[in-house]
Amino acid sequence: MTSPESVTTTAARSCAEQAARTRLLNTYLRESGTTLGTTCDDLGRIQLPATGSAVVIAVRHRSVFGHHEYGNQVWLEQPDRRRVPVDHDDVVRLLLDEVQALAAKEFAQASDGADRKRELAERIESSVAATSRYLRHRRPCPADPYGMSRHAEQSLVFGHPFHPTPKSTQGFGDDLERYAPELGAAFVPHWFAVNRRILLERRVAPGSWTPAPVTAAARQMLGAEQDHALLPAHPWQAEYLLSKPRVAQLVGDGLLVALGALGPEVYPTSSVRTVCDPAFPTFFKLPLHVRITNFIRNNPVPHVLRATDAGVLVTDLAPGWDHPGFSVLVETGFRTVDPAVIGDDLAAEFSVLYRENPFTDGAAAPRVLAGLLENRDGDVPDLIHEIRRCAPYPDAVSGADHVAKWLRRYLSISLLPLLEIFDRDGVSFEAHVQNSLLHTDGGWPVRYWVRDMEGTSVSRQRLRPGTVVPPDSPLLYDHDEAWLRLRYNAVTNHLGHLISVVGRYTDADEPLLWRVARQSLATSRADTAADLLERPVLPAKANLISRFAGRGESPVYVDVPNLLFEVSP
Repeated sequence: MTSPESVTTTAARSCAEQAARTRLLNTYLRESGTTLGTTCDDLGRIQLPATGSAVVIAVRHRSVFGHHEYGNQVWLEQPDRRRVPVDHDDVVRLLLDEVQALAAKEFAQASDGADRKRELAERIESSVAATSRYLRHRRPCPADPYGMSRHAEQSLVFGHPFHPTPKSTQGFGDDLERYAPELGAAFVPHWFAVNRRILLERRVAPGSWTPAPVTAAARQMLGAEQDHALLPAHPWQAEYLLSKPRVAQLVGDGLLVALGALGPEVYPTSSVRTVCDPAFPTFFKLPLHVRITNFIRNNPVPHVLRATDAGVLVTDLAPGWDHPGFSVLVETGFRTVDPAVIGDDLAAEFSVLYRENPFTDGAAAPRVLAGLLENRDGDVPDLIHEIRRCAPYPDAVSGADHVAKWLRRYLSISLLPLLEIFDRDGVSFEAHVQNSLLHTDGGWPVRYWVRDMEGTSVSRQRLRPGTVVPPDSPLLYDHDEAWLRLRYNAVTNHLGHLISVVGRYTDADEPLLWRVARQSLATSRADTAADLLERPVLPAKANLISRFAGRGESPVYVDVPNLLFEVSP
């Protein structure tokens, strides 16, 4: 007889595999330019040119922007139209064969294709296993605002809808239980005391970087005469660093003191390494020598310089912006051990970015948009509950007119300001759904924040003369690159995802919502908004092909239809 625990485990594994297949299939369709076809018995057909066969699958929902949803039944259709049932692992193998062919064509990388397929299959399995584990430990959402904000950050069990390994991690091992946000993790940071002779830091905005209890405890441990700066570290990272001979040497010389766990508890947000104490006015973006999706998540000095240059620029420009409801969370500075002392690699493993947390007074407790858009077991995404909550009467909770009004308000505080700021000042924010925070009032969108200045890019050509950014700043990009990044992050990733979810769960279908978005953008005086409406395609990051080819740092982009253009009158 099967135990309730194993039933839960089996159901979670099945759900995780289905989510992974959905992401693989949709990502393959997008990156190969293949259309989701229809069979004579109303199933979906996905052509596989490398083998001349096709995947046939039940389709629960077709999305005009590619966010399709599938059933559990999958078949391999042979060239003679015979169908053979296939399981999850078969689907992964079939798609990786196709991806190998695509990557060989794109990058001329055919020689090591078998190794790349094996490695990516392992990462896909890692992501599935993690998702299954998270599903078995899902927690109810608290009712208090801070609890809801934390829950949104820590409930992304499925992750990026167009990524092959959205929940893959390498490095935590058995420590995943202690540190995964999806498992409700919280911990006390480890603190180092760094002698100021070996310190590199930059402050670009006011704000406290060290909680008072940590300062008091460190003073007691170090003595009043010590000339040290305090540096937080993720507990896992602290153990990793203390195993390094060069770090041990600094400790032995008294230039670095490992103070241990001090101060208040923090919780990891959706990025895993950025942590929050709701009562403290600063987030810590901590380095973590763990591979999450594509990258080891440390903080190289050029990256923190870009983030702090962005903080300087935004602080300088923001008083001239007239966008009620739109705000930016800036990085107020960084601190690390000087790379001249320990080298660039170890400096990246110590480096901490400090980000303002203006939500300690309780006036707003925004939720990350990615969390609001996630599917819930047997329930609609939380964003849909917000839209329903502000309906004028019960019969209108999903009505097209009400939903269109909600979307117009949302765009007025998010996409329109993002485009107009780029048009005016050349600042391209990395405004994808995981960097977007939304505060609602009675269900209506009233405040929007974009975060993570490390991903900001600025057009050299749009930057005004005499600005505070030095000409050699890593923040500066050619105009076309900065504009491409904004189109991808704010439109393809952000708007496309939001419209697909709202169109799926309300009476306002996707084409209608894209028309509403087009009408909203047409009211803008920004040239970028007008340009966006006249482009037949949008850029989309090719995460599957780029991941297969080892091009995560310099990903390929593919073109996808621009629905803002296609719904034009």
